[in-house]
Amino acid sequence: MAREGVNVHGDAPADVLSFRDLGPLEVVRGGEPVALGGTRLASALSLLLVDAGRPVSVDALTEAVWGADSPARSPSTLDSHVWRLRKALEPDRPPGAPSAVLLREPGGYRLVADPTTIDSRRFSGLVGEARALLAAGRPQEAGRVAEQALALWRGRPYPTVADEPWATAAVARLEELRDQVRELLAEALLADGAPERALLEVGAAMAETPLRERLWSLRMLAQHRLGRPEEALRSYRQVRAVLRDELGLEPGPELRELHGRMLAEDPTLAGPRTPARAGPAVPSPRHGPPAQAVAPPPAHLPHRTSSLVGRGRELAELTGLVTGSGLVSLVGAAGCGKTRLAIEVARTVAGRFPDGVWFVDLTAAGDAATVLSTVVSALGFAPTDTARPAAALRGSLHGRRALLVLDGCQQVLDPVADLVDDWLSGAGAPTVLVTSREPLEVEGERLHRLGPLPLPQGDDDVTSSPAVALLLDRLAAAGADREDLGLLSAVVRIATAVDGVPLALELAAARARAFSLDEIAHQVTADPSSLARTGRGSDHHRTVRVAVEQSYALLPDDEAELHRAASVLPGPFTVVAAGAVLGGPGAGSRPDTVTADLVARLVHRSLLVPLGPARPGGPSRFAQLATVRGHAAHAAGPDTAALRRRRDGWATALTLAGPPRGRGARSARFDALDDDLPTLRATLQHLLVEAPSAEGVRLAGRLGTFWCFRSRTVEGRTWAERALEVEHLADPVSAALVRLTLAHHLSSGGQDGLAVAHLAVATDLLEGSPDARSRTVAEVQTLLAHSLVAAGALEPARALAAAVATAARTAVGDADLDLLAQTCAALVDSGSGVLPGGRLTALHRRALALGDEPVALVVAGMAVVGALRSGDAPAALSWSDRMIAHRLVLGTPDGPVALELRAVATAMAGRPREAVRLFSAARTQAVRTGLRWPAFEETPDALRAVTAALDPGAAERARADGARLTLADVVDPTRTAAAPA
Repeated sequence: MAREGVNVHGDAPADVLSFRDLGPLEVVRGGEPVALGGTRLASALSLLLVDAGRPVSVDALTEAVWGADSPARSPSTLDSHVWRLRKALEPDRPPGAPSAVLLREPGGYRLVADPTTIDSRRFSGLVGEARALLAAGRPQEAGRVAEQALALWRGRPYPTVADEPWATAAVARLEELRDQVRELLAEALLADGAPERALLEVGAAMAETPLRERLWSLRMLAQHRLGRPEEALRSYRQVRAVLRDELGLEPGPELRELHGRMLAEDPTLAGPRTPARAGPAVPSPRHGPPAQAVAPPPAHLPHRTSSLVGRGRELAELTGLVTGSGLVSLVGAAGCGKTRLAIEVARTVAGRFPDGVWFVDLTAAGDAATVLSTVVSALGFAPTDTARPAAALRGSLHGRRALLVLDGCQQVLDPVADLVDDWLSGAGAPTVLVTSREPLEVEGERLHRLGPLPLPQGDDDVTSSPAVALLLDRLAAAGADREDLGLLSAVVRIATAVDGVPLALELAAARARAFSLDEIAHQVTADPSSLARTGRGSDHHRTVRVAVEQSYALLPDDEAELHRAASVLPGPFTVVAAGAVLGGPGAGSRPDTVTADLVARLVHRSLLVPLGPARPGGPSRFAQLATVRGHAAHAAGPDTAALRRRRDGWATALTLAGPPRGRGARSARFDALDDDLPTLRATLQHLLVEAPSAEGVRLAGRLGTFWCFRSRTVEGRTWAERALEVEHLADPVSAALVRLTLAHHLSSGGQDGLAVAHLAVATDLLEGSPDARSRTVAEVQTLLAHSLVAAGALEPARALAAAVATAARTAVGDADLDLLAQTCAALVDSGSGVLPGGRLTALHRRALALGDEPVALVVAGMAVVGALRSGDAPAALSWSDRMIAHRLVLGTPDGPVALELRAVATAMAGRPREAVRLFSAARTQAVRTGLRWPAFEETPDALRAVTAALDPGAAERARADGARLTLADVVDPTRTAAAPA
């Protein structure tokens, strides 16, 4: 965007071409844009502009147009593109006439253009002119010229190719010039007596480049000259904190000196009487002769052309660690980008190590001698004492302010640890940055664990995810359109399938030249470890599987066994689940203490990721990255079937354990299922979809109460429908339980007709079976009766109540079954409107005495409805407290019906704003969980009344606030769950 009041390009003659390359490339003729006809021509023109006036070889142009990895092209193919480019630049050139703009010469092609028509050339010239004017003591003119230069800047030069090897130097130079000219403009304004304008210019520049110390100096000086010394000193404290937090550095000499002069109230800071200079704008009586230019320290680092994406926070943290510690270890799983990040850290801090920075690749080293020779070779060190090369190397490094990056140390941990420990044993040691999959465990080691790139979360913009950003960046380099929404959807699938592992993302992007993104997404979902590097390039981590194999090969037998066994535990799992899948044929689960030790060791080796507990007080959970799990599955090979059987057997046993008894027992059982829910899902997928079996139907039929009381209605219905497809494999009771569970989900969602049809079939299946009268069946029948009564379907609910009553009479003395029978009878009576409150109070007390939280919840709900129908708002709110508290004790985060009933009670109590919030929460949760909305007949009238009682703005704010409410925001379960009825 042009700066206000500055004529950027003037009125060009109609036949004059102008090249606007400071931002998205534009070509203009006489004020009108020239269409270039595609990205390939724009890339070619970008290279020609970078080298304007100089020949560009055919090979260089070919690489710019098609990329370095493209197949060989014939010269005629390039000529056709050059012809199209000439046609765009010189549309009126007669056929056969030589081009005046793009010449063919023995050295290649040369762009002929007046430097004043190329923005980047004009910009460089104006920056030099402004610098000379300021040095000559003409700040006002220098400021005007600097503004002309800045007016040409529209964004990053050549943005579509800025990271190509042939463009990076030119782009970096122009960006640095832009930063310098902004500082120069502020200096000119200060020297011209305009500190207020200088402060504005500095503020805008600092928003983009907050780590440039020169800008902070200019800001402090402007504040001081505006009579705001306190602000100037506060700015110094701010920059000191920023530099320490981001880079681990203290302010440089110029800032420190300026700060000291301000504290001493140096009068020479007062104004612009001293002519401004091109160097420091703050004259000092202590300045001596100008220092001689110092050569930059040597940085022996691998060259990387691709940008580092998504690691800004880690780069800043590591920069601080490396500049403040003797030994830093960057530890993480294979493919997480440790090497790439370490190189960028070393490049960033190179200026702090005057004796140089060296990169040592130890991935091929296998023993102490190889490690030492590799280090010596990388440093170019020729030891004079060949009998003791390690001691000679230590002596050579002593007293040198150097940084050594030791990359890929996991297979030579002991020799590297010994070597580094020897270096750090005395004063004057070099700084060492190590990359490895496990720590060196040397004294003084500072550890930084590196994980995969974060994936999209919730409703956030997916492009803000570093994993998505990296994949988009690499796909764009391969020619993909970043704005394509279809591309974005596939990118999220790919990034999620590989758990955000950078190596896998890079290799997936490379496949875009051969496959569609949908095909790549399918490939990486099936096996992310199969990704491999294509074409030329480094052999470092050529395939994902080989990268993990390097760690696996170093494992002792017991750790390798757990690595393989965990491949059948997709997603987070507990130590108990890991122990269940360990062991050979006929062996039982490993003791938790043994398994915990193995898990800890695999975490140490970056082959497992620690995730922490899923809930307060819960067990820690762990997971294999998708790339690691892919390797583990291949390593398990023929043992996979046995591992799956062990997993499925354990998950089934956990689910089919006898009905828990006692207060909190049901919640504890649900917690155990939740802690290893991914394992339970994998078992259901295997036993119902991949290899359908009677055991799968049996398992699905016993999970009805879990799905209901953990607010997973949609998932529970899905598994019940899948079990229904193979119910013929199962026993009649299991098939009936599946249909009863499905009927409950359907009725809760408003599909009562379908629910009744499934109930009829389930009743037939249960006929004559001795297990038809078990507590497990009665619990699901009670749930279904509850949803049918809520829907007004009293006759089928009455039939269910009769069946449960029969079961209770048959099982003489079974207090739990008798409680369920009384609850079903109360449900039917409440639907008929004939239930006295005293009966519910007694039933609630009995449920609490037996520790049956689900029944206590159902009874409390009936009591809320009864109080509402009788117009007793205080009683309804009191019972609502207990209803919500029971759900919370059961571990249920959502409760749309409970919130809806509380909203009606709150409206009845005359609190419209709170009622609107609760109605909004109820509706949001009902939609999310697939339940009927509204579920209570009084809701529509009550909602209209409380909404009308608020002004529109207040109602909208209450709705927005309510959409975020949870049950825990409404009631404290520790205060109300056991309240006496």
